[in-house]
Amino acid sequence: MQRNWNLVKTDDSSFDAGIGFRAAVGLICLSVDRASVADLRNWLSFVEGVEMLVTRVPMDKVADAASLAAMGDHLTKAAQLLASSGRLDAMAFSCTSGTVAIGIERVHEALSAAQPGIPVVTPIEAAAKGLKALEARRISILAPYHQEAADLVADHLVAKGFALDRCSTFDLDGDQQMNRLSPASLKAAARDAIHPQSDALFISCTGLTTAGIVGELEAALGVPVVTSNQATAWDALSNASVGNLSRGEGRLFGQAHSAKVSG
Repeated sequence: MQRNWNLVKTDDSSFDAGIGFRAAVGLICLSVDRASVADLRNWLSFVEGVEMLVTRVPMDKVADAASLAAMGDHLTKAAQLLASSGRLDAMAFSCTSGTVAIGIERVHEALSAAQPGIPVVTPIEAAAKGLKALEARRISILAPYHQEAADLVADHLVAKGFALDRCSTFDLDGDQQMNRLSPASLKAAARDAIHPQSDALFISCTGLTTAGIVGELEAALGVPVVTSNQATAWDALSNASVGNLSRGEGRLFGQAHSAKVSG
């Protein structure tokens, strides 16, 4: 059937700047993860005009050193899908323990092979940068992992110069459980996890929903609280040069980001 279509004319005034008129952040998350996308979007939401582009890599239901490391084989292909056109200001791999299991250098190389010149953000590096920016030296850690994966994170932070006063974990299999940890459970665990001599609490794992609880926890504990998704957002927005981040939740967003502060 032949149809006559009326042509709707456009000119430059017909188009706006798009969703990401301030910045576009790429996120590579896990196939089993149902929490990090929404949580990171909430962490980014205080800055108007930030677009989040999402792709995924395969991951087993149980997080151990082998399954975490296996994700490294899929990073370049996933990063290629983030943006074939338009802006991309930073890209993040959304797995704290997975970054350590794969190797930080390998993660950077794999993502940069797909998107040369785009800043790479990882949660473990962002958390270390954030804790250093907050001048925290002694920290407590709250994690959801089995001990093997939890030790990956703890050992990395020790290697970066942090003293670990207390390490606590929910000892869960993977994202199917981690993603469903309630805010009430996280807040109660955080209160028990903090050591009285610690300068800060680090809540590790992008699979935990932490937006909305950090301010309350900082008020209750009297120390900064840094989470994987919060630190990822802070690092990504800083790399994207979006300006003042002080309206973000938690003391971390009041800290200037500096390339001199190494993760």
